[in-house]
Amino acid sequence: MSSPAPSAPGTLARTRRAILDAAIRVFAEDRAAPLGEVAKAAGVGRSTLHRYFPDRAALVRGLLDDCTETIEQALAEAALDQGPLSESFRRLLRAFFDVGPRVDFLFNEPLLSAEDWTSPSWEAAHLPAAILFERGKAEGFFAPEMDVEWFFRILWYMMAAGWEAVSEGALARHEALARVTQTMEGGLLAHRR
Repeated sequence: MSSPAPSAPGTLARTRRAILDAAIRVFAEDRAAPLGEVAKAAGVGRSTLHRYFPDRAALVRGLLDDCTETIEQALAEAALDQGPLSESFRRLLRAFFDVGPRVDFLFNEPLLSAEDWTSPSWEAAHLPAAILFERGKAEGFFAPEMDVEWFFRILWYMMAAGWEAVSEGALARHEALARVTQTMEGGLLAHRR
C-alpha cells in the first residue's frame, strides 16, 4: 500500500482519525454501507479515503488496529494494578464499556477471522486485564474454577448486552453499565445473607 501524499504535519493523522471515527458511526448504523458513505461522513473525498484504506478489508483492519490501541490505552488509564481488587475490577468494566461501539462492530464483522482475535497485538492489549484476573483468582475474588478464556468471553458478552440495550434505547448508558457491573459482580440471583 502506498502512503498518502505528504501534507502539513498532523493532517495525515487527523484525516486518518476522521475516517476511522466516521467508519465506526456509519457501520454502526449500516454494516453494509459503501465506502462512499464513510468518506462523506468523514468529510473527505472517496479518493482520499482510498489513499488511506484501499478497500473495505483495509479499513476494517485499520479499525481493528485502532480498537486494539484504544483498549490498550483505556486499560493503562484504568490503572488496574492499583487499589483494591474490587475497585480495579469496576475500572476494568468501565474501560471496556467505553470502548463499546468500536468493539461491537468488529465482533460482528465477517472480514475478521478467529486469528484476528488471538493476534499478539490483541492479546497484548488485554494483558492488564488478564493480570487482574489472575490476581483476583489468587486473592479469592474470582471463582477458582474460572479460567482467563472464560473470563474474557463472559466479559465481552456482557459488554455487548449493555451496548445493545443502549443502542436500542432500552437503557441509558449509565444504567447499562450499572447492570453489566451488577451482573459481573454478583450474577442474576438474589443472594440471601
